[in-house]
Amino acid sequence: MVYAKIIILFFVLLASAGLLEQANEYYGKSDFEEAIKLYKKAALEGENPALCYFNLGNTYFQVDSIPQSIVYYKAAIGYAPDFFRSHLNLAIAYYSLENVGKCIASAKRALQLNPMNEKALMVLAASYRKIGAYAEAIATFEKMVLINETKEESYIALAEMYLELDDMNKALKWLRRYPENGKNQIYVLQQLADIYEKQSDYSKALFYLKEIFTKDSTNRWSIYRICLLHEKMGNEMVAMEEAQEGLKHFPDFKELALYAGNLAFRLEKFIDAEHYYNMAAYLGSPGAISGLENVRIAREQKNASLLSDAGLKTGRSLLIQP
Repeated sequence: MVYAKIIILFFVLLASAGLLEQANEYYGKSDFEEAIKLYKKAALEGENPALCYFNLGNTYFQVDSIPQSIVYYKAAIGYAPDFFRSHLNLAIAYYSLENVGKCIASAKRALQLNPMNEKALMVLAASYRKIGAYAEAIATFEKMVLINETKEESYIALAEMYLELDDMNKALKWLRRYPENGKNQIYVLQQLADIYEKQSDYSKALFYLKEIFTKDSTNRWSIYRICLLHEKMGNEMVAMEEAQEGLKHFPDFKELALYAGNLAFRLEKFIDAEHYYNMAAYLGSPGAISGLENVRIAREQKNASLLSDAGLKTGRSLLIQP
């Protein structure tokens, strides 16, 4: 799954003067210990307690003290019940502790205050997905797409959930809608290739695998998969040619060298098989040693068969003809 975690919003909201402003300066310099002392002192002196506690929550989150951050986000909400960012960051803190139930409640409250906020929707959607509430998660991610069509995480999450639900057609729908300039384009192309291969639409699977290599010429495994797919289609000679070309690009690709050796062996191209097995063995592939031994045995058997045939023909020539 590409979308794995939610990053908290670190808003240290500014005050006009006093202890709170000093605390913010220390926060900005990542001196969190001093910032915490000053935020607490400012709150005790009544200097905008809601803001002090909110910033304390952010500071404790920064130093990985999530339970403490929750305490202060709640304190901020106690002073300012409609403070949207406190509810949102509280939801994220709960998500970090995998307390999904409380995360959902906090995210819903945040969305009551700001219904179109993408961050709050993402927290809610991710939480629903985490507990397997796919109907609610799908609806929330779809709402995110309506709000912002460029939010690429939504398309991937929707496709992944439909794949988990074994609905490949709907997964394809969302993968094909993925923004062309998205950062996870290679991952999306891989998913498209996987789905089409499972559907036995090998021509489309090949198309997307080649697109991967076009967009990322360092992606050696796309070449490997192209070879495997040609072989699955019964085009072993084409697979052999693709493997040979792939090894020109990636001469240190031991897995592809071993594959080329195995394929050449099955095609009884023993000279080629020996060449690729030697390449794979040099690169450290244990399977290449077995491959070389198989080539040796196959050659001996072939030579023995030829000698047997030659002897049989010679023997027949000595027979007295009627």
